[in-house]
This record gives sequence, structure tokens and C-alpha cells, in this order.
Amino acid sequence: MVEEIFSEEDKKALKEMFDKSLKEVVEIDVYLDEKNNKETSEFAKKIGEEIMKLTDKIKFYYYDSFDQKIEEEMKNKNLLLDKYGNRRGPIFVFRKYPGVIYYGLPSGEEFPIFLEDIIHISNNSFDIDGSTVKKLSSINNPLDIYVFVTPSCPYCPYMTHHAHQIAMVKSNIRGIMIESYEFPEFSDHYKVYGVPHNVIVDKDGNTLTEWEGMLPEIGMVADKIKEAVKE
Repeated sequence: MVEEIFSEEDKKALKEMFDKSLKEVVEIDVYLDEKNNKETSEFAKKIGEEIMKLTDKIKFYYYDSFDQKIEEEMKNKNLLLDKYGNRRGPIFVFRKYPGVIYYGLPSGEEFPIFLEDIIHISNNSFDIDGSTVKKLSSINNPLDIYVFVTPSCPYCPYMTHHAHQIAMVKSNIRGIMIESYEFPEFSDHYKVYGVPHNVIVDKDGNTLTEWEGMLPEIGMVADKIKEAVKE
């Protein structure tokens, strides 16, 4: 049984923030893996349940990733991770911007970014400058930005933020936060020894470029993408 996640003080602060900051309803699909990642999936469900008690502007929808229909849907959306181990969740996907994705819990240092994503999507606002958007305008092929993180890393949220903002303005690019401890086979495949570990891959899963560490400006991530595509 998962205990209460938020203290009463936390709940009060979150409710005040939601009441003040949210405009449109934000819908989030959560794919659960009760078979191979039961405890974490239960925690993921609890996060959504507690948040929905605080506001009617955030809706979580839960799915069993081993249900045949859901499994097919995940394949079509390129969400299954079976080739990197047997874990299929929890995975959070924002409906309005399906390129904004969390593989694993948005916990610890990542939770503020999760809330920030919700606020940006609710208000149709982006934290990305025009020059960066212009840099990305010529990138039309499907790409994924993997950001491997740990909950205690203070630098990882910056890279999650950059990847998700890019995904909001470029529908062909997905920004995917990957909680390294929750998806160890995925991390092992990409030889993640330190975080944030960042990988840009094409639609076939080929690595175009990768680097370890935070880039302070989102425009620098755009530069990395452009250089990778040229190469």
C-alpha cells in the first residue's frame, strides 16, 4: 500500500498554485506495468489520484501496458521498451503534446519540471525563444531526445525542461525523460554512468549524438540537434 505522497502543507501549496496558474484542462495518459514494475506503477497512480483531488484542471488516465489493445497502441506510439529489458511503465504522456514524455516517476528534482510542463500546456505558453525555434525550423525528420536522470540530480531537470519545451514547439521531436534507476536495462544499453546523460536518436533508434552533462541554454540543445542531423 502506497502511503500519502504529499503533506497537508504540500497539498495546500499545490492547490493554490493550480487555482492560480491553470487555465485549460491538461490530460495525461499513464501506462502502468503492474507485472514488472508494480511498486513504482502503484506510486505513479497515487501521484495522479492525489493531484486530481486538488484540481479539476488535471486529468490522469491509467492503462495496463499488458492489455492487448493497449500494447498495440503503445507499439504504434513507439512507447514499448521491451528491446531494452521487460519494463513497460510507468510512462507518462501528455495528450495535447504527445512528445512530452516521462519514462518513470517525475519525482525528486524532476517533480517541479513536471508541474511546470502542466502549467505551460494548460496556458499554451512556451519557455523557448524565437531564435531557438528558428534553429529547429529546418528539422523535419522524427527525432527523440533521451534525457537520463536520477531523482537527486540537481542538473537533470534543466535538460528535461529543454527537451520538453522543444517537443512542445516541434511535433516531430519527442523529449523523453528516463529515470535511470527505474529502467536499468535502458540505461545499460546507452552506457549511462553519469547524469544527465543525453542522447539524440532518429526514428529507427540510431544514435546521432550523445553527451553527458547539462547545457545551460535551450539554444545549445538546438545546436546539438542541428549538428547531429548534418552529420
